[in-house]
Amino acid sequence: MDKLIERLKEEKITFSTEKEDLIAYCKDFNPLHQLKLLKKIYPALPEIVVFPKSIEEVSKVLRVANEFRIPVYVFGGASGVIDSATPYERGIALSTLGLDWFEIDEENRLVNAGAGVIGGRLEKFLNHKGFSLRHIPQSLFCSTVGGWVATASSGQFSTGYGNIEDLLVSLKVVLPNGEILEERRTPRRAGIDLKKLFIGSEGLFGIIAEVTLKIFELPKEVVKLSFKYPNLDSALEDAKKFLKLKPALMRIFDDEETLRYFDSEAFSLILIFEGENATERAKKAKEIALGEEVEGYAEKWLEKRFDVSEISKIGILGFVFDTIEVSCFWSFASKLYKAVIDAIRSVEGTVTASAHASHFYESGLCFYFTFAGFPSEPERYYKEVWQKAINASLQNGGNITHHHGIGRLRKAWLKEEFGSYFELLKELKSIVDKNNIMNRGVFP
Repeated sequence: MDKLIERLKEEKITFSTEKEDLIAYCKDFNPLHQLKLLKKIYPALPEIVVFPKSIEEVSKVLRVANEFRIPVYVFGGASGVIDSATPYERGIALSTLGLDWFEIDEENRLVNAGAGVIGGRLEKFLNHKGFSLRHIPQSLFCSTVGGWVATASSGQFSTGYGNIEDLLVSLKVVLPNGEILEERRTPRRAGIDLKKLFIGSEGLFGIIAEVTLKIFELPKEVVKLSFKYPNLDSALEDAKKFLKLKPALMRIFDDEETLRYFDSEAFSLILIFEGENATERAKKAKEIALGEEVEGYAEKWLEKRFDVSEISKIGILGFVFDTIEVSCFWSFASKLYKAVIDAIRSVEGTVTASAHASHFYESGLCFYFTFAGFPSEPERYYKEVWQKAINASLQNGGNITHHHGIGRLRKAWLKEEFGSYFELLKELKSIVDKNNIMNRGVFP
């Protein structure tokens, strides 16, 4: 570490070993971290925090870390909840927030941004220019564009515009040995798309340093609809029909979440149509809907969608709160929803378990489960909920994650999820990161 600091000083790269900075980079937003910090227990502490301001500085840091085999944990906005970047083996916490430049190419509908650019800042700037990312995760104002790629993020308008992998045009990455990779930008190419190795990689293969994304003109026409239903199955039937009308956003809320958001005990569905023929498509949706149209649900949800303040409020009271998102094909949807809800409720200490469907595809959807408990042993309770919920998903046609990533929370199920590709993943890790410095401990 002394040699590392010496080299950082020589290269004039900003770093800190102050306790307050080490604490700031000791965790992500995983609820167990919050519970530990309330007891003045640090989940982990890096030995040093490094703040590179350019891709070249990132390269220099990794070159030295690789030489001395010092582990590196990558932090963007640290808004993740899956315990992915926590520096359990100490070493370096590397912040990408200094990579904060962006440039708009209006003619080609592109934006090029440093990995540390906060999404909300970029979205506001684009809006002033008449454009939008249309990639709007709930963490928009505290997550980075590099983090979106690293975790294979999905935004609230993914039903209409796609997930981050659909919006990504080009990547600039830094490998563990310090080598900088960059590809020629183009709308599309045949052949192997090597940048996909870094989508959802969570820092395992290097550091995402710069991102080029598609952007869209702000829609001139927007129509919002809301419906209520007696059960989940009827809402799912409507969702499948509505998909043909190409909504920008669609969400189904179960009865508990409908009560929480809209003060009604029914199941509910909200729809937003954007752009050309939005009014005509909304009219058609009303004609084919099984559900009863209601007023204002979509508007209420839009007002509340970024408010996650309840998480910090209930943690202080001793509650354990978290979300688990998985995806499945349409044929498994109803069965999977019931199985995961029952699994969560079966754990002693559970106060509430609910779900909404947040992202939709021609072949299936994502369920986003929310649970809260008031257990006598928070850590035991939390682990048991996750164990039972993920097992229930896998046993009923679902997977282990949709858009929050893998991290340490889900790594136990990686082999089951990846099947025979798992061995290839291990081999790739050993080739790209020979000294195993990147996010050490996350990979099984």
